[in-house]
Amino acid sequence: MKKIGVILLLLMFSQTSFAQDYKFGKVSKQELEEQFYPLDSSANAAYLYKKRRTYTTITNGQIRLITDVYVRLKIYNKEGFDWATESQNLYGTSNSNSEKLSNLKAVTYNLENGKIVETKLDKDNVFTEQASKYKKVKKFTMPNLKKGSVVEWKYKIYSPFFTMIDDVVVQYKIPVKKYDAQISFLSYFSFNKRQKGYYPFKIIESSKRNIDFHTQDKVIKISEKNVPAIIQEPYVNNINNYSAALQLEVASLTAPTLGLFENYATSWDEIAKDIFKNTSFGGELKKTGHLKDDIILLKSKFTTPNAKIFGALEYVKKKIKWNGIYGLYSYNGLRKAYKEGVGNIADINLTLVVVLKELGLNASPVLVSTRNHGIPLYPTKRGFNYVIANVKTAEGNILLDASEKYSLPNVLPLRAINWKGTIVKKDGTVGFVNLASLTTSFEETNLNYKITNDGLIEGMNRTKYKNYASLKYRKKYGSTKEDDIISEIEEKNDDIEIVNFRISNLKDIFKPLVEIYKFEKEEGVEIIGDKMYINPLLFIATSENPFKIASREYPVDFGTPWEEKVNVLIQIPEGYTIESLPENLGIEMTENLGLFIYMIKKQGNQVQITSLIKINNSIISANYYQELKKMFKQIVSKQNEKIILTKI
Repeated sequence: MKKIGVILLLLMFSQTSFAQDYKFGKVSKQELEEQFYPLDSSANAAYLYKKRRTYTTITNGQIRLITDVYVRLKIYNKEGFDWATESQNLYGTSNSNSEKLSNLKAVTYNLENGKIVETKLDKDNVFTEQASKYKKVKKFTMPNLKKGSVVEWKYKIYSPFFTMIDDVVVQYKIPVKKYDAQISFLSYFSFNKRQKGYYPFKIIESSKRNIDFHTQDKVIKISEKNVPAIIQEPYVNNINNYSAALQLEVASLTAPTLGLFENYATSWDEIAKDIFKNTSFGGELKKTGHLKDDIILLKSKFTTPNAKIFGALEYVKKKIKWNGIYGLYSYNGLRKAYKEGVGNIADINLTLVVVLKELGLNASPVLVSTRNHGIPLYPTKRGFNYVIANVKTAEGNILLDASEKYSLPNVLPLRAINWKGTIVKKDGTVGFVNLASLTTSFEETNLNYKITNDGLIEGMNRTKYKNYASLKYRKKYGSTKEDDIISEIEEKNDDIEIVNFRISNLKDIFKPLVEIYKFEKEEGVEIIGDKMYINPLLFIATSENPFKIASREYPVDFGTPWEEKVNVLIQIPEGYTIESLPENLGIEMTENLGLFIYMIKKQGNQVQITSLIKINNSIISANYYQELKKMFKQIVSKQNEKIILTKI
């Protein structure tokens, strides 16, 4: 028995060792045969091994930052195929001063008839996209993907921007079996480091002799096993903001042999001023000749400050269409974008700033990091990727974005509502504006219906949308055929049948949007014996609590404050009387973060109900998660509580 035990242990050890051979090309049958991730069977994919090495070197008297990347990834099902696409941002201003990706090698492995079959990535399937004037994206998708595939890739990134170090990301939306990172700096550097996220990981710091430069390199190592996936939850602006990572900021460089003595520690003020000095940003704001005739026309048409703001916003929307590219800097100049009628975010919103200023308003550009770009924790030019316009008025700041067809003053597209915006003023100073405290999104529904003795519901629903709620509706349905809108509403609202439908102000964005329809619902109530059970809010009721997990480590981000009000009037059928009604309920969260009010009363043969949900802060701290979760649980319970009628 002892011999058998020893043999089994040796077999297990050899299999484990074989499975953990992380040299490129050494993929094992065991890895290909694995059907699910042992520690998380819900994972669609997993990093079997992820390795990164970043280091500095000197070539021809120039400091370069080099990063080696190696990935081995397991695909468990078709939902995991997306993880077999790699995108790498490459920054630069010219061919000689740009980041470059090279030495790319990538292979897909599949198990066919008991043999490992390799499919190499064809270089023709590696694409480069121009994301902005100073950013390209190198992208590839692995070939011959199947359920059970293992893919590998490795490459090098050469960068002249040695002060701009990508975050060392340890945690992802899929689990990581083994993770290794090593960051080495020449001793000339001093840097600041920040650890972010809620998953704890260990950092080991040391030094080693650099023979080439006769210095002691500073070394940071991270080695982790079985890193769990970060859980995607509802109402998170960007889950990557909360994943475990190490952020490194070069503070200074002292290299006497190279004649370099630089202090890189900076502030958001200095970053903003530096961006403003760029000829493709601040320089473009001085060019107004191509707008001369249009400005004369706009001045004659709009005379009050509000009219000028609305007029300028709509004018720029019509003149320049968004090409889908973000960016702080004008790509080919505002004049060309104006002439061709298309441009990136900077082309559009810097033009808007110019027009507003020419109309005599106190307008400035505002630097923004979009939601998918994340929240920068320390000052860096890469912290911003978007620009909007601001007008300072006696009533306060008014923010504008002309890239969105349905946007309004202080009603921005959701992509731009993230953290704070940095206002760059004409005198070179900067200010900050909280993007998360904009206009409240508002939705009010009036639901009137009657019930027949056999349970048929006939009624009318009228919903008014304002601010972000109207922008969201117009963006979703603005170009949709009416029949398709009706079909979607019927399906979404418990398969009601709409017999009449109308939308008011769909194109007139400066008025609240109103949706009205008559509807019927067969067997809309439950009849048992001589009793009738009615869910009074019907399809308007909140059916599910979005907050399900026991605890939450990061904040709840609704995007904007919001309010949903529902007024219901029910005509009870002849021959029935009310046996019981739900009780009234009022809940108010701590610090006026939100509230829920439910009021119901009988009036003759009618029942009147008012339900109000208000969230007064767009971002609610994780400290209040339990309270928020409890309130939504009560909302679901109360809005679905039934009225009971009894046949007379």
